[in-house]
Amino acid sequence: MPAITNISLNCKTFILLLFIAMMCQIPSFGQEDCSNRIQEAREYYEQGLIESIPDLLLPCIEEGFTRAERMEAYKLLILAYLFDYDQAEAERTMVEFLKKYPEYEVSPEDPVEFVYLFESYRTTSVFSFGITTGFSLTDPRIIEPYTLLDYSYTETKNNMKAGFHFGLGVARYISRKMLLNLELNFSQSRYSFTDELFLPVADGTDVLNEVIYDEKISKLELPVTVMYEFNVGKMNYFILTGISLSKVTGAKGLPSRKYDPDLPPVSGEYTSVKDQRKNFMYAFVAGGGMRYKVPRGVISVGLRMNFGLNNIVKSAERYYNPLLLSKYYYVDDDFTLNTLTLTAGYYFSFYTPSKQR
Repeated sequence: MPAITNISLNCKTFILLLFIAMMCQIPSFGQEDCSNRIQEAREYYEQGLIESIPDLLLPCIEEGFTRAERMEAYKLLILAYLFDYDQAEAERTMVEFLKKYPEYEVSPEDPVEFVYLFESYRTTSVFSFGITTGFSLTDPRIIEPYTLLDYSYTETKNNMKAGFHFGLGVARYISRKMLLNLELNFSQSRYSFTDELFLPVADGTDVLNEVIYDEKISKLELPVTVMYEFNVGKMNYFILTGISLSKVTGAKGLPSRKYDPDLPPVSGEYTSVKDQRKNFMYAFVAGGGMRYKVPRGVISVGLRMNFGLNNIVKSAERYYNPLLLSKYYYVDDDFTLNTLTLTAGYYFSFYTPSKQR
């Protein structure tokens, strides 16, 4: 009795394994059949038997083709409908094709009828949404210098320092090659000013009195730019121009003073100078870079220059910081900020294919 039971179990196991093997073979048989249908459809197209192409390819259009085969199947269907004077069905199939392959680019091998219909549709993204980040160098451009030292013997200079930014961006094509780009960035810029006083004495030497002021300013930036693309395959180069409005969210200064070349400077701590800075900054923006197409998006790398347009110092508050004035002999110049920024980002693209006017 146990032997009969074991034989029964072995038969059931064998039948189950055979069933699983057969199920696994079904898709491959289907894929092989669909591949054969692609070859048949090519032959029908070359022979002018276009009426048979839709019935041959439509059963496999959703499942059964590889990616390359499905793209070819769509092209053959579109051409078949066009040659059969079924414009409505050709356009409907083209929309399906563009929804599945929104970043398709025509090749020299594509038939002219397909290319003509393809180019009658808007194939660029409706808009793209992305994140950006990068670092910057800020040059404070002095509009009018001020100092508490003797003008006759004082040299003033400013120094660039590195900062950073990160933010979000939204871009929309307003024509085939032009984009309108809106960003919201948080950035921090750093820079410094130096006043050097050289006082000659009787023995011909100079006594150095040096005032150094380091500042970092934080702001929310809203750049609005127009970008023009030069298409070179997957790599697009661009130039841009626009304006930027910034809201100052914080400003801190670090003063130090050196009384003698042989002595270390007397340094303070970072203190808020936001009350001495204007709330808003304005800048003209210009730059360029490149955008590399990736599936469903682009990677962007660019270099841009923000040219400050307004003095960011509140003139009425210039002498209202007693610590900077009395201990460090520092007073603000009138200045604006020029910033060179290297930025990189990723933009995800949203597509809605539609007929162009």
